Amino acid sequence: MIQPLRLRNCHEALLNQFLHFDPMHLVVRSKGLSFVRETNFGVFAREQEPRAQFVRDPESGLSLSPVCLNAVYLFFPGPKRMPVFEFDFQGYGFGIAIQPRDTPRSRELLKRIASSFGDKVISSSELVERGAGAWLDEWGWLERQEMGSTTEARISEVVTDGRLSVQVSNSAFRAGILLTPTFEDRDRTVRRIAAQGGCDAVVVEGSVLAGARGECDDWNDDSLRADSACRART
Repeated sequence: MIQPLRLRNCHEALLNQFLHFDPMHLVVRSKGLSFVRETNFGVFAREQEPRAQFVRDPESGLSLSPVCLNAVYLFFPGPKRMPVFEFDFQGYGFGIAIQPRDTPRSRELLKRIASSFGDKVISSSELVERGAGAWLDEWGWLERQEMGSTTEARISEVVTDGRLSVQVSNSAFRAGILLTPTFEDRDRTVRRIAAQGGCDAVVVEGSVLAGARGECDDWNDDSLRADSACRART
């Protein structure tokens, strides 16, 4: 395995490189509820709230707190797989990953980012132990974290036209997914719910649903609705 590369701590400049990629997969990991969605990225800008500590990309709907972001790593899952961006948050660990498609354009952009932002090579085993590269239903690493921030997962199982809406929110990041379920299976208390084509999916543990169900009234998901509508037309 190629060793991960820590990228320099100039987060907003780095984040705004993502708009040059074709749609990528955004992976959001939280205890008992995780999801993956395909999305474009735009320009991250400071939220217009008083004392706002978040930067938000309206294209993907992803909000991040730069002060809570320890580092971003270019992580290599294997010799024949594309490198991914892994986000390491203070008191939380690796809660977000962004996975580029395997295209010549992506490979060229990744080389450019590694050259411009590369800081230090890090041990793969150290990052894997802390949760880098974990998939949607691999929650064991979160049990070992010093959870310095509250993680709230709110879910509404039916939204207007039968779509599923999920938000993961804590003091380090906010992200959501809106999808029309076409496939679901269960493994004991774990549900796996996917949209047509399987690119967008939610994995959730039953006890999380029981304690976190809601209508997500306080969440502005306009960007997710627009993104979902765009994919439905393609």
